[in-house]
Amino acid sequence: MKALLLIAHGSRKASSNQEVADLAAKLKQKDHGFDLIEHAFLELTDPKVPHTIDSLVNSGASHITLMPYFLAAGMHVTEDLPELLDDAKTQYPNVSFKLLTHLGAAQQMPEWILGFAQDKA
Repeated sequence: MKALLLIAHGSRKASSNQEVADLAAKLKQKDHGFDLIEHAFLELTDPKVPHTIDSLVNSGASHITLMPYFLAAGMHVTEDLPELLDDAKTQYPNVSFKLLTHLGAAQQMPEWILGFAQDKA
């Protein structure tokens, strides 16, 4: 069973966290190759990444793709997420994990920004 985990920083502002939850809900409505799609946060709010990984594995996920919903490669992207990934691999050696590059480094980002800006200009 394949799962996608959308990972964001987390905020003290509830509406910001809700945006991430809403995005995950919208992703679930799209045509995709995942059996499960969830979201999690690194800090300040729940659900936290390790808890959500536990939940996905308990739901039967054998392949988990982690998508960092970050624009830049700060400490969370370069250090915290790889550390969490190592912990998850140790805890669940029979589960395949893949950590994607952060959103801001996606090859599609320049075209998406220009297309969005042109549509709104």
